[in-house]
Amino acid sequence: QPEFNFYVVNNTFPDSSGNYEQLEMIVVDENNNGVFDFSEDNILVGHMVISGIQNIWANTVFSIDFKDCSDNTCLPEPGDVYRVDFKRPYLESDSILFSVQPKEVVDKKVLNDQMDDIKVVPNPYLATNAMETFLSNTALNQRRLIIFTHIPAECTIKIFSSSAVYIDEIIVQNPPDKGLVHWDLLSHEGLEIAAGVYFYHVKSALTGKEKMGKFVVIK
Repeated sequence: QPEFNFYVVNNTFPDSSGNYEQLEMIVVDENNNGVFDFSEDNILVGHMVISGIQNIWANTVFSIDFKDCSDNTCLPEPGDVYRVDFKRPYLESDSILFSVQPKEVVDKKVLNDQMDDIKVVPNPYLATNAMETFLSNTALNQRRLIIFTHIPAECTIKIFSSSAVYIDEIIVQNPPDKGLVHWDLLSHEGLEIAAGVYFYHVKSALTGKEKMGKFVVIK
């Protein structure tokens, strides 16, 4: 492999250290004489990988030849900079390797049947004044929560007061095996809800089935 008096840098994207990649170059000995003849041989520019004790050519980005420079007039001189911009098309010989997860088959009938089991726990929810010291100390207490059970993995839960006033909405996007959703007993404006009867409406994003129910908050 000859020593070249020039180098090629890919300045499209810097690496994690902020440096640009210097590409590898190898000679294709077109005339099979074992010598680099700049007016006859090609130079491949690309990437080399190390496998054990061997350097293996991985891919070619482009090639260089000086076959029209037999008089040396177009060879690189010290300080010369050549810039090449191109969009590389996909070729028939190209391949793309990717992996996918198998799509989980959902039994819509089973999903709809499970929605009949939706519950709110605890129900009724017994609350006290949030201004009390042992509740307002967030270092000692968890936030107030109620739990919706048997909820579809992708659905919308809307909550209304007994007078049909919109309270809050929960957009659910859970893993398929998680049927629990927590609600913090706060309105969509971030206000603490009052004691009373509340209604919820659940609509499955997959099947469109709807389920309504109610829960009670006592203070």
